[in-house]
Amino acid sequence: MGFLEDWGISFQLAFIAVVFGGGSVLGLYLVRRLVNVDRLKENHEVAGVTFGALGAFYGVVLAFVIVAAWERFDQANANAHNEATALETLYKLGAGLSEPMRSRLDSEVLEYTHRVVDEELPQMATMRYHMATKGAHDLWSMVISYHPADSHEEVLIGMALAELGQISQARSQRLLFYNDDLPPMVWLIIYLGCIITIGFSYFFGSRDFRAQGIMCAFFSIWLGITILAILELAHPYHGMMLIPDDPYRYAIVRMEEAANYKMPPAPAPKAP
Repeated sequence: MGFLEDWGISFQLAFIAVVFGGGSVLGLYLVRRLVNVDRLKENHEVAGVTFGALGAFYGVVLAFVIVAAWERFDQANANAHNEATALETLYKLGAGLSEPMRSRLDSEVLEYTHRVVDEELPQMATMRYHMATKGAHDLWSMVISYHPADSHEEVLIGMALAELGQISQARSQRLLFYNDDLPPMVWLIIYLGCIITIGFSYFFGSRDFRAQGIMCAFFSIWLGITILAILELAHPYHGMMLIPDDPYRYAIVRMEEAANYKMPPAPAPKAP
């Protein structure tokens, strides 16, 4: 069902209604054509106990997976905030450095943040992002190769390196969330459990086929929506539920504001 992530919410719900709802009613119709209603009624007692146990187990599995997927999504969101905050802090640390390092560092940090917002996140949303894209290497090279003029700048460079480490870690986590997915065995359990659970509902026979068909359709659609929610949460940078770029945009605004009130670096001590 991964292709659903490229569709709008209306098309996603329509697909769920047709495939899960319509498919379950079609399966019920075929079972009714092959098995007599009276014979199905003979199995109500056994089928009821089995269906209850199976439904409870599958419900626990879905609940566990959706919680795990939500935690994954929440972690990716927090990771984006950490990266944006570290970028803003690194930009502001440049205020204490002498020129031309001050302007070079600020320009590179601002360019990196714009690149995340304007290029990387949109490419991730459409699954077009490539790992060869320019990362934070220029920032590392610039800071590491800089020779502090005094002890004040040495402290600032140490703090800048700490923020760069945070940026690199957050970036690596972002790329892992982009490439990673739930284990294939988990998806197998979800889809196979859905088919088995819906199939077990056919072992109940009601003479009012329309009523049973409606109940079966609503039950199947609910399962389909739950699976769709898991699918969306499992891919935080692709689909309808995306990690917002608000933290990075806010960091850009704060950087531009900081450029207006930055204090010049402390003058070098005069020679005796």
